[in-house]
Amino acid sequence: MLIMLISRKIVAHKKNSLRSLGRDNCSSISHMSSNPVLGSSSIPSLAPNRRDSHRCGMFGFTLVELLVVIAIIGVLVALLLPAVQAAREAARRTTCVNKLKQIGIAVQNHIDSQEVFPTGGSRFNPELRNYVTGGENNPGKPNGPEKQGLGWAYQILSYLEQNAVRGILSQIDIQETIVPLYFCPSRRAPLKVETIVIGGPVAALCDYAAAHPLSLQCGLDGSSYDGSTMYDITKTHPYGPGSHEVARSAFWCDEIPDDVPHPNRPKTLVYDGTIVRMAWRVLKPAEPNKPAELIRGNFHGPSPVKPAHVSDGMSNTLLIGEKYVRFDMTDSVIPSDGLTSASDDRGWTDGWDPDTVRFTGYQPISDSDTGFCFDPAFETYCVGSLDNSVYWFGSSHPGAINAVFADGSVHSMSYDVDILVFNALGTRNGEEIVDHEAY
Repeated sequence: MLIMLISRKIVAHKKNSLRSLGRDNCSSISHMSSNPVLGSSSIPSLAPNRRDSHRCGMFGFTLVELLVVIAIIGVLVALLLPAVQAAREAARRTTCVNKLKQIGIAVQNHIDSQEVFPTGGSRFNPELRNYVTGGENNPGKPNGPEKQGLGWAYQILSYLEQNAVRGILSQIDIQETIVPLYFCPSRRAPLKVETIVIGGPVAALCDYAAAHPLSLQCGLDGSSYDGSTMYDITKTHPYGPGSHEVARSAFWCDEIPDDVPHPNRPKTLVYDGTIVRMAWRVLKPAEPNKPAELIRGNFHGPSPVKPAHVSDGMSNTLLIGEKYVRFDMTDSVIPSDGLTSASDDRGWTDGWDPDTVRFTGYQPISDSDTGFCFDPAFETYCVGSLDNSVYWFGSSHPGAINAVFADGSVHSMSYDVDILVFNALGTRNGEEIVDHEAY
């Protein structure tokens, strides 16, 4: 609008100047042709004719004036473009916040109905057929949170007005179903990608993940573990040699990642977040006319968390936030080898896996960061190779990530948040005192 106004002003000024000049020239010519002293025959070439009258009304721009106008327009565009981009990002961030708010309300409705928070599922790449009440020929209904292998994003579908999706009992069909609410518009539009996981060939993704903290170490068979040994958070921040091993141990609780009970499994699985790992494992997969057989095993796993178990306070406990996806991998493809990222390949139908669960023992990181995650020494931990999962929270927003807390409130947290504060927000029972101004 401003550009148009300036252009109109310049054109109007030019018109007026040229018209004034034209009137002066034409009146001069007319005066000279009618001067009785000179006589009409004295200067016949100055007599106005039709062509001269037409020329007197003509006007135009010089090349210099045109270049000045173009330069002014270029400067104005350069000044306005960042403001337009900032306004668009603000709108996208608001949409992201609203999506997390809806997820938080859905979790609250889940609590009202089930009396517990949803769980994070059992393992990576769970098969839905093993977590329903019937066999393969007659699946019945999906199991509740106590024995549901698919994670929180699946378990809250009914509370997001997604009953039609919840009713899909085919692994392939549900895995390919996009839930638009699970995508942040600042990062990517809703999409599904090729995948190598069970139930392929494609899967709909997800941009949000539950929070799992660094807390007590897991108790292993034959160890002298006394149930009070904490992981050392200085091992994960600042990031260095051995950091990934600590994160992996805390995330998976050193459990052998298969479904079959094993004598070397940990005796005690420690999951101190609000959304915890489901304790039951598949002993025998589902058969055509028989449901899967689940077993709790020879260990003490967590049960779904009740609000009363959140002793730190629901308003002080991080529930679900935005997860990190490197800016050149929004299609989930690792640039170096063209393979699908193992931490962003199954999406919202995954179980306990970095697709839908991340780790508060690391500071969040921006998707657009070009330092740490492009360092050849650490890059493998940021892309999700088969051997190294991605555990970071993060987002495509400048400055901060968005997260919903256990009480349903949504907050923004800086990428520079103190690691002790961030991890304290991830625990439900750490008894830490957290100042809300600290993040």
